[in-house]
Amino acid sequence: MVLDKNNSIYFRNVLDNLKNEHLYRQLKILNEVSLPRSRGPGSNICNFSSNDYLGLSRNKILIEKLRNLSLNTISQCSSRLISGNTSKLEELEALLSNHRNSEDSLVYPTGYMANLGVISCIADKSTEIFSDALNHASIIDACKLSEAKTHVFSHNNTIELEQKVSSSKKNKKIIITEGIFSMNGDFAKLTEISKIAEKYGCLLVVDDAHGDFVVGNKELKNYSGTPSFFNVDKNVDIHISSLSKGLGCFGGYVSCSKLIREFLINKSRSFIFTSALPDFLCELANSSIALAKQGTQQEKLENNIKYFQNLAREYDIPGLAKSIHTPIIPIVIGSERKTITISRKLQTRGFYVQGIRYPTVKKNEGQLRVSLTALHTSDQISDLIVNIAQVLKR
Repeated sequence: MVLDKNNSIYFRNVLDNLKNEHLYRQLKILNEVSLPRSRGPGSNICNFSSNDYLGLSRNKILIEKLRNLSLNTISQCSSRLISGNTSKLEELEALLSNHRNSEDSLVYPTGYMANLGVISCIADKSTEIFSDALNHASIIDACKLSEAKTHVFSHNNTIELEQKVSSSKKNKKIIITEGIFSMNGDFAKLTEISKIAEKYGCLLVVDDAHGDFVVGNKELKNYSGTPSFFNVDKNVDIHISSLSKGLGCFGGYVSCSKLIREFLINKSRSFIFTSALPDFLCELANSSIALAKQGTQQEKLENNIKYFQNLAREYDIPGLAKSIHTPIIPIVIGSERKTITISRKLQTRGFYVQGIRYPTVKKNEGQLRVSLTALHTSDQISDLIVNIAQVLKR
């Protein structure tokens, strides 16, 4: 199909403006970037932009299991309510409920669809939503879809949050936050937020995609996410998460009460009107949960985070937070043009570190988003820090 002249001009003008503002995006083929890099010439680029925090997407046991799966079908090719529900899905949901210490769980095809499907159906015009300013785009989109009145509070500002909640006249109120924020890498103040939710009768929804399986109650070796880290599991009404980050698999899920699960099955459009997660992905997730619960990969990741922070302090890298507690480490650069230039220079030196720009972050607050995994070696981390310091000085 050939676009008419007016439509062509519109699309071209928008794309040209993005290029002029250094906000134009292109897909990159990452076949060679995906593997950790060895030191020395001719080696692959080292990926510091993956959310595979525990390195489980490359686990040999899981890869071998994938090779040995006997597939009768690739996919159910249907929604779960039509003909796509299987025992594998319900087995996975049982494991996730146990993992989250919740009554029940419901699997969605992706974490984005879980946020979209949950928030847009539990809220309506009679609801007021209180959402952190740095919440993920999927949460923002879901709030818009719900048609609820949405109040955005300054990032992690619990004083402002309580002021907004206390002035609400609605009976139905929902507080929504991420557990670990996907770009800043900091924790939500879940202890304070959960107290506000309880005090004012709010539903508390936590999107814990980046904390799940990564953090938790270390003493119990229970890595069930950010609410567990702050010991507020039971104060969270709806846990939303991903299977494609700490777990290294694919999909999204919700952990909640049986009543809310029943409500979602009947009202959540992104659950009702989409195909079920294929069985083979459920099987891999089941196996990955068992590996994640051993705790060894989390210990390796924690050591890498500490090593990065200590070495980065020695090199006095500008734009770096004083304290680093999670595998997501932003280095604030500023202008979009400078951010992309530095990201490209690092790639020529063998390090894939994505430059993050508007609208993911505010304009002129571009950043390098360093993402550590349990697979990174101390040599790779030190090489990265040395090269970042050199590029920033130049």
